[in-house]
Amino acid sequence: MAKEATTIYIDDSAIWVLVAKGRQPQKWASMALESGLVKAGVILDESAVASKVRELWQSQKIATGRVIAGISGINCLYRLITLPELPKELLPEAIKREAGRVLGVPLEQVYLSWQTIPSLTGETLVYLAASPRNTVDGLISTLRKAGLNPHIMDLKPLALARTNTEPRAIIIDVEPASFDIVIMAEKIPQVIRSVPLTQEALLEEKIALIREELNRAITFYNSSHADKPIGADVPLLVGGELAKREDVWKLLVGRQPRPIQALSVPVETPENFPSSQYITNIGLVLKKVLGSEKGAVAYSLVNFNALPEIYIPKPRPLSQFLLIPTIIVGIAAVVFAFNVNIRAQAHTAALNAELAAVNRVVISRRAQANEIAALSKELSSLEATANAFTTTLGSFTAGRDTINSDLSQINKSLNVPGVNPESSVEHRGSTITVKGLAADEKAVFDCAKDLRASGRFALVVITEMARQEGGKISFTLAATK
Repeated sequence: MAKEATTIYIDDSAIWVLVAKGRQPQKWASMALESGLVKAGVILDESAVASKVRELWQSQKIATGRVIAGISGINCLYRLITLPELPKELLPEAIKREAGRVLGVPLEQVYLSWQTIPSLTGETLVYLAASPRNTVDGLISTLRKAGLNPHIMDLKPLALARTNTEPRAIIIDVEPASFDIVIMAEKIPQVIRSVPLTQEALLEEKIALIREELNRAITFYNSSHADKPIGADVPLLVGGELAKREDVWKLLVGRQPRPIQALSVPVETPENFPSSQYITNIGLVLKKVLGSEKGAVAYSLVNFNALPEIYIPKPRPLSQFLLIPTIIVGIAAVVFAFNVNIRAQAHTAALNAELAAVNRVVISRRAQANEIAALSKELSSLEATANAFTTTLGSFTAGRDTINSDLSQINKSLNVPGVNPESSVEHRGSTITVKGLAADEKAVFDCAKDLRASGRFALVVITEMARQEGGKISFTLAATK
């Protein structure tokens, strides 16, 4: 029998709810949110949004409070990392250490979620996602205030990837206040971009920004997959606001020909069901379908529960359920033992002597076992330390060439007219900070534009620009991998 799933996704503009039984949508509804309640996926007024959620639940007569929740992908980070083959008990700590190295953000600001991916023997391939704590905490708190129990959570781009039915594809989903780009290859969401939008912006302005981010995502992927790049034959799948705007689809790719079509979801769609508006909810439903439906085809290998461990209810111990039967059995045992003791008083002294001898043997063997356990623990610790040193050395070696290439590109971009080449460059993880002087603002913009055009950086931002005495412009650039 198909299981029922109730899903909820809250973005800056609305609350979206979908109840499905297996692959069949049963109920769907949305409620608009006033401006300022949610911004860039972060719930700013929990009480107001919780009230809206309760109102939506009552109006739709939704009985269950157990939900699968989705969060915005804005400010989330994704990495595909490779580790040596490690014992299962050492893997979480190794992943945490590697995340601290590759993400470039303090780990206390994010929640980590991960899943191992089938890979070659001798290594462990891990898909890693980091979601901002303020986004997750705000969502969970709001849903609980509304009387709901979120037991599964997912990031919107990963939910989108799960709806894809093509082996290699580019997914674009556009909302009024944000858009997401997901490049799928080998059943893995390889590159993800989640970018906020100004709701009041014209469609043409939104299209221009989406096209720029699309080209940047494709260039970034192809730069590290030259053997199998995203070519012009890979389809572009459109969802959300643009699903029915075929008149503007070609503006997304410019002059480069590429097949474009609306994102076709692997669920039954009633005639009046606006599937393009509920793409995220459909992806959340499929988390449950793919886990329970026998023989279900998964077009994305990534399917973990992103709900932080602190929010997952601890299972009640079996002892709580067996407490009363245990007491009854214990009382019966005491009565039986009492009767036996009365009948066996003549043998008490002999039994006590034998028990003392057994206890001495047990104490001796327990001491030996503790010593062996301590030595085993020390050996495991030494092996883990050695593996950590090996991994770190490999990371330093692999990172050296990347840093040299990044610095070479930085020096090249600083060589534009009007920029003082004697600038300071700080390389920290995936973030590079450049400080220098320029003759005018145009020179600074040209430098930033050249860095963006290189395709080496996911994001290039001018974080500071001020005019100094003598007319020079001091500036600071931040380039993120």
